[in-house]
Amino acid sequence: MKNITRLSEFNDLITDSNGEFKLFSIDQQSNVVYFITENNQLIIYSPSTKKVSMKIELNEQDILSEGAKVISIQFIPDLDAVCMASNKGDILMYSTSNGELECVGIVGSGITCMSWSPDYELFILATESETLIQMTKDWEMINEVSINSYLPSKPKTTTTTTTTTTATTSTTTTTTNTSNINKTPIITWRGDGQYFACSSYEEDIGKIQLRIWERSLQLHSMNESEVTGLENQISWRPNGSMIAVSQRLEQTRHDIAFFERNGLKHGEFTLRSKGEIQSIQWSSDSEILGIQLYLEDEKRSVLQLWHRSNYYWFLKQEIQCGGEYGSNEKIVNIQWDLSSPIIRTLTQMGRFSEYRLCWDYDVSQGFSENNPSTVVMVDGNQLKLTPFRRLVVPPPMSAYSIELPEKLNCLGFSFNQSTYQLSVMVDQSILIYTPAILPPIPKATLKMKSTNGLLPPLPADFKPNLPNYSVAPTLTGRVEIDKTKLQLYKIRHFLWLNQSTFIGVESKTNQNSDSIVEMVFNVENGKLENIYRTSVQTKILRLTHHLESLDQCLFESIDGYLHLYNSSTSPSSSGNLEQPTSISPFIYQENIFKFPTPCPWFSSCRINEEDSVVGLNDRNKLYINQSLLCTDCNSFALHNKFLLFTTVSHVLRSVSLLAPPPTQPLQYIPVSNVIGNYVGHKSQPLQQQSNYDDSIRDVERGSRIVAVVPHDTRLVLQMPRGNLEAISPRSLTLATIREMINNHQYLSAFLTMRRNRIDMNFLYDHNPTDFIRHIEDFVDQIQQIDYLNLFISSLRDEDTTKTLFIDLETKHLLPPTNVVKPSSIVIGKVNLVCDSLRKVFMEKDSIKFNLPILTTYVKKSPPELDQVLRLIQSLRGEEINEQGETIVNRLAEESLDYIVFLVDVNKLYDIALGTYDFELVIMVAQKSQKDPKEYITFLQELQKMEKFYQRYSIDKYLSRWELALYNLSRAGKKYQQDCLDLIISNKIYKEALVNYGSNSGSSSSSGNENDTLIEEKEEMFKKVLNIYGDHLVESNQFEDAAYLFLQAGEQKKSINAFRDSGLWENATSQAKKSSFTKEQLDQLVIELSEILKRNSKFQQAAQCLEKFQHIDQAIQMYCEGYYFNEALLLSSSSSSNQENFEQQQQQQLIKKSLLDSLSHQINEINNNYEKYEKMSTRIVIVRTNKLNYVPLLLPRGQGDFETGSMMSGMSGMFSEGGMSVNSALSNVTTSSYVSTYSQQTGTFSTATKTRLKKKDKKQKPQKVRITGKEGSPYEEDYLVEQMKKLIPSASQQESIGRIIKGLVLLGLFNDARQLSTLYQKYLDLIDTSLDALSASATAILPENKKEKEREQRLQLEQLEEQQLQQQQQQQQQQSQQQQTSTNKIITLNIKQVVVSRDKSNWNLTIF
Repeated sequence: MKNITRLSEFNDLITDSNGEFKLFSIDQQSNVVYFITENNQLIIYSPSTKKVSMKIELNEQDILSEGAKVISIQFIPDLDAVCMASNKGDILMYSTSNGELECVGIVGSGITCMSWSPDYELFILATESETLIQMTKDWEMINEVSINSYLPSKPKTTTTTTTTTTATTSTTTTTTNTSNINKTPIITWRGDGQYFACSSYEEDIGKIQLRIWERSLQLHSMNESEVTGLENQISWRPNGSMIAVSQRLEQTRHDIAFFERNGLKHGEFTLRSKGEIQSIQWSSDSEILGIQLYLEDEKRSVLQLWHRSNYYWFLKQEIQCGGEYGSNEKIVNIQWDLSSPIIRTLTQMGRFSEYRLCWDYDVSQGFSENNPSTVVMVDGNQLKLTPFRRLVVPPPMSAYSIELPEKLNCLGFSFNQSTYQLSVMVDQSILIYTPAILPPIPKATLKMKSTNGLLPPLPADFKPNLPNYSVAPTLTGRVEIDKTKLQLYKIRHFLWLNQSTFIGVESKTNQNSDSIVEMVFNVENGKLENIYRTSVQTKILRLTHHLESLDQCLFESIDGYLHLYNSSTSPSSSGNLEQPTSISPFIYQENIFKFPTPCPWFSSCRINEEDSVVGLNDRNKLYINQSLLCTDCNSFALHNKFLLFTTVSHVLRSVSLLAPPPTQPLQYIPVSNVIGNYVGHKSQPLQQQSNYDDSIRDVERGSRIVAVVPHDTRLVLQMPRGNLEAISPRSLTLATIREMINNHQYLSAFLTMRRNRIDMNFLYDHNPTDFIRHIEDFVDQIQQIDYLNLFISSLRDEDTTKTLFIDLETKHLLPPTNVVKPSSIVIGKVNLVCDSLRKVFMEKDSIKFNLPILTTYVKKSPPELDQVLRLIQSLRGEEINEQGETIVNRLAEESLDYIVFLVDVNKLYDIALGTYDFELVIMVAQKSQKDPKEYITFLQELQKMEKFYQRYSIDKYLSRWELALYNLSRAGKKYQQDCLDLIISNKIYKEALVNYGSNSGSSSSSGNENDTLIEEKEEMFKKVLNIYGDHLVESNQFEDAAYLFLQAGEQKKSINAFRDSGLWENATSQAKKSSFTKEQLDQLVIELSEILKRNSKFQQAAQCLEKFQHIDQAIQMYCEGYYFNEALLLSSSSSSNQENFEQQQQQQLIKKSLLDSLSHQINEINNNYEKYEKMSTRIVIVRTNKLNYVPLLLPRGQGDFETGSMMSGMSGMFSEGGMSVNSALSNVTTSSYVSTYSQQTGTFSTATKTRLKKKDKKQKPQKVRITGKEGSPYEEDYLVEQMKKLIPSASQQESIGRIIKGLVLLGLFNDARQLSTLYQKYLDLIDTSLDALSASATAILPENKKEKEREQRLQLEQLEEQQLQQQQQQQQQQSQQQQTSTNKIITLNIKQVVVSRDKSNWNLTIF
């Protein structure tokens, strides 16, 4: 599908020469050309300065044999010299460094051909004595063999000039005309220099043979004997696949045949012009075959460029060299550049031309919906056109073909941006082809004029002219151009600017500048009116349209600057009538625009509402304006909303034109490469990295973009072999769907989504409010029931615009990746859409939309299956069929079949059974796999039961216990015990209270029957309260049980429950109401005090004892709880009723208890102080070691066995406060970073034997034992937990305060001060260590550990990305600087943990 474009052209005419030119060779490094003329004159010419630096007459140097002619010339880079050979056997060497000319050797038999190897280490000479001589670059002869050697297995054939053909057992005689055969041998090398081919004429057989030789001059193979008609012109394809050979089979047929290295023929193609092939040359990339052809009939010389695609050979371009007024000059020599797509030609008259070529996909330009995206393939005098908007046809086929008149070859072509007409340059004419259109089909008669004489507006149903893609464009115009004014074959970058203007670029002879030629013609009669030439001070590399302007075009100079050409119709052009055109620089951001490197391919567009350009250079760098976008791009195309490009790594990428362009080069690491580095690891962060990206798509290796259809989803790619592939990239598809949804084209959007397998939720998620507002339009457009069911079935409570289909046009407005994104769950979305659709369905036609209505019920969350069955039940009925039989309504049957397809039939059976409708149950059961013997018997048994007991049985079968209790309670008094058993077995106590307590306690005067029912219900209510209380007692919920027992009238149970719950006031109050004796009440008080004591409620226990006059026990209880002040007050208040001796005993008891508490607290504080001080010092050391430890991170696969073994043995040296690397990483198996330990060995450094882990067995999770051993991996965790336990709570501090106050009350002031000072010192130690403790607590938090692992994993990924980029690019310092600047900023979400101490006013201010 691609064509050859001449990017730049240099034409130099060397005058004042001695004779006609015939040979040349070029020094590409110094840009110097060496010419040889027919009179043996060596001319040294510099194309840069356009000057001849030296002329040497070889005949006058006395080093050339008399009558000798130079037949070959070659510049040798290694020797910095020019080697020449003459037909008399002279080998001359001209040194370019010192200008010396010498004869380095003479071959006495004469030389017919000289060819150097590609590495310039040796060369081959063909002599007139029919031998091949192999020599080194030091002029030492290595070998000499006969040029007509034969392989032992090849028979020899002979050819005579007779007109008959005879055959014998050993000799084959074939008629051959040898009068016109060029017998000069030709030598051609394979690209790697290991083989060369030679064509030679054999007098014995009278024909030319092709032989393939090894580098050592050993014959490798030769063509088959039956191959005839070969000519001497040959060329070996540089990639080594085939050898091109000229072959004449008949007088009217001239082929280019291809041979393999083994001498077998491998295809051919026929030349379309009759002439003599003078040279065959392959381009350096083996893509273009150049044929130097002299046309005998037309008496002119041309250079034809051929290219193969899909095994078909296209004539892509024909170049001719001529003078100023159209005179044709004969081409005598052609050469391809060794590294670039540049071909150079030389004519007899000394015209040296250099053409820089490139490949282009020529597609009709424009972003209009009417653009057919027609692609043109040039094939000689045929143009093959395919409109990709309508169909895709792979080459060499096409939708239709245009054969140019008079068998003229195409010189250039261009499309009209408005009408999409095609203009073609041929010879001295420009042909205009117009696409076919369908005739208009109005549905109403149009009146051309109304009563007022004005044209009325077109009716709404009038259809405009539509393109007819089934008919080829027709020739509708021709513009003739006088060759004295302009030679069209010199025009390149041909452009149809507007309806009456053509633009082209013309090269100037002997100048480093070009001219822009503007051709203005009359549209009506097709006559040329004016030709304007505008000089440009530099060479033009590319000329193209500027956006959609019809007055301006944009061109790039060879140094990368962009300029605007203002045509004669442009308002910004000069007012000069003789020169109305003008050139102005292209301004971008107030500066003259220049690409960082010249870009042979560029286009103008609008990006983010700004005029921009996109350029691609020949080094695969893609630029947006002056910013590098991609470093490995091989093709790009512009869509109306996206820039699409492919890369050499076989990826298609999309960049939105509505968003700001990226400021950094886009990087892409295939998911396969990432996963390959983490084999066996299934970490959640790695899975998140592989989320689908709509802007990226993998394509076939070597794919290039041919065309992208505007306002459509189609993108056409061409494979290296020539086949086409039409795809719909997700970015284009979603953009088109969004446009359709915004225009409420729901049917088109639905079909596009269905064809491209897009989630149907996108129809709603794109604009939920607008969709609900126009949901009736949605139903009107999508009338097909299956489509509606598909849409409803696909609904789910998720916003796909936040998960699957992120809008690339607004992606830059989204929050950054390190910001928490809003949830994608949309609660109630499915229910809202289903309810809205059902409402529309019911209003329009409930019978027609019956299945979608059912689907809306099923899809809701939770599914309303009971509503589904009721709807089906409402459709049931009977109808009479055509045979007069009464059958069930088909609609109900179809509906039930459909629901059975959507819902599990067993679940549907249970729902039907729950409706208590046995006919509906049987109807559903018939659609299931259930055995009729089972469910019919079951239903019959149910039908025999009473109504409420029947429903109870059904609810019990369906495990609907609340309904089962409700129905069983209404079945009668005889089932009361069953009700209680049902409540106990299924623990539905609360439901039972609601069921029996709804009318409990209310009075009714409706009769004795109602009174009886109320009494039964109240009785059951009390029983439920009783069993519920027993259940709560078993669950240790004593307080709740006590209130239930109290409500049920169970006083004894309520007292026990209050006692067990510690509510001594309630327990003693109920005991008094129950007339407890004093002994029973005292026993209850003792039990209450013991229970409160077990719960550490010493004050409440003492208060209980004090209230019931158990003074001694109350004082003892106060002392046990450190309430010494209350104990002293109680002892003093009871002294009036006690003897003095008893009071003294109580005082002694309080003092003894106080001193014991003092001693115990001092010992405990000292111990805790010592422990805490040691741990606070140690935790600082552990945290410092961990902060200073830097793990050695290596990418996967970058380590080696020796390094792994060494580091595993040295793991103790990299410990974290004594913790080994092995232990530190043992709990991070899913992390993406690795230490050098165990990557290769898999062993422990201290182990005495190796234990291999089997992959097929799952390892059981081991419980981690956290110990405080120094150097253990969990030492910091242990220290944090133990230090937290040693921090006293507020209640503990208050206990110390109560002891201090008691000491003061008893006069022990020094002891109180000692305890206060010691405890305050302990609290101060804790306060000073809280910051370090908080830091460690923050570090050991599991979430923070994962964040640190993520940080190390991201650092490793950045390292791997940089290594991957270095491997792919391997170059320049600039790219390396760009790589280092692409490091991502890692943001960690660390949760801070603050450890604090409860503050309490425990101490006395006197201390």
